[in-house]
Amino acid sequence: MKKLNIVILAFLFVLGSLLTSTGSVVANSELDNVKDKLSDLEEEQGNVNEKQDNISEKANETKEKIEENEEEQAETESQMASLDQELTDIQEQLRTKEKEMKENEEAIKKNEAEIKKLEEEIKVLKKRIEKREQLLTKRLRAMQQSGGDVKYLEVLMGAQNFGDLIDRASAVTTIMDQDKDILDKHMADKKLLEEKKVEVEERKKELEQQKQKLEDQKQELEAIKAELDAKLAEKKELMEELEVQNEQLHKHKMELEEEQAILSNQEASIQQAIQNAKENRAQIKAEIERQKELERQRQAASEDESSSNNSSASASASSSSASASVSLPSASGKFIRPASGSVTSEFGARWGGSHPGIDIGGNGRPVVAAASGTVLRSYYSSSYGNVVFLTHYINGQVYTTVYAHMQNRNVSTGQSVSQGTTLGLMGSTGNSTGPHLHFEIHEGPWNASKTNAVNPRNHVNF
Repeated sequence: MKKLNIVILAFLFVLGSLLTSTGSVVANSELDNVKDKLSDLEEEQGNVNEKQDNISEKANETKEKIEENEEEQAETESQMASLDQELTDIQEQLRTKEKEMKENEEAIKKNEAEIKKLEEEIKVLKKRIEKREQLLTKRLRAMQQSGGDVKYLEVLMGAQNFGDLIDRASAVTTIMDQDKDILDKHMADKKLLEEKKVEVEERKKELEQQKQKLEDQKQELEAIKAELDAKLAEKKELMEELEVQNEQLHKHKMELEEEQAILSNQEASIQQAIQNAKENRAQIKAEIERQKELERQRQAASEDESSSNNSSASASASSSSASASVSLPSASGKFIRPASGSVTSEFGARWGGSHPGIDIGGNGRPVVAAASGTVLRSYYSSSYGNVVFLTHYINGQVYTTVYAHMQNRNVSTGQSVSQGTTLGLMGSTGNSTGPHLHFEIHEGPWNASKTNAVNPRNHVNF
């Protein structure tokens, strides 16, 4: 605009000169030229302003698109976090239902065994009742043929003296008691038989109910699995949508807030891991010193014994001293496998980028601490899902391990854990298209650029 004003002043100056020196005709001609120039300049200035307006408008549109994309991405990540929670709940339902089914199957087996046992007992009772009925039938037939109680009377009347009468009466009573005992047992067995038949029928009804319940549980299990598959498919769609939005799918990139939180916790966790290692080492040293002191006391006591005993004690002391002189193990021990399962993705280049860890396929399997250490951070990440970071101090070296995409987390930030402690269960939370564990080892502190990440196979035998 300033340039335009200068040009206008210049033309006005020329115009004044022309009007003074050459007259009105020339002045009119030059005035037309000036007007044309001014018109051209104004048009050019208008074009410049229009271009600037276009640029500003495009910049605003770009900014709006970026903000809109960020909003969409945030919304998608929020949906994914909610979906991950639903997946965790469904997988918990799945485990509960499988446990219920297992308990029901065990109850069915137990009931079937009880029914089989009862049926065997019924067979034994039937045989015993049948044999006793045959015996009672013979007794009754004999009594019928001999006249029943008359026979007993003849036995009593045939007594030679009073003593003989007493003996005969006692014998008759014994026989009658035996008959009564047989009859009582017979009736008791028949009653027991009926009771066991009723119990078998009740157990069979219960067994049918248990089997029906098992069928219902199977259907419920299938419904839960179908819901789980549907949620996984829904998550896959969200993952594809997120890939379109930010083109960072399958890359374990983290939000700035996450990085800052991890880095701020890292120094404290390293110090804690070192302190734990020192305390463990001090305990080992103290135990060795205690063993040495005990050995010195034994040696002092043995000096008062005979020379042969001294020789024997010396040999024993030498052996004990050698055993006491042991090397100090590290506070954490060497790394172990964090989970069972096959390796589905190796460390290194992947999908045009870098994969800073190893993936182990599986779902619902326990994930354990590869070495003793301190929980650097345990939280839900939009990229890592349910993730646990551990800091280790082994033989003077700091290590960091990462366990990502878990269904849940069993440890909290700042907690000290031993090697083999269960951290959670394998899952598919965060930027994950299928159930697996993403496992990283960093030789040194963790950083967002993953410059300390190494191939876990360098430390773990997979």
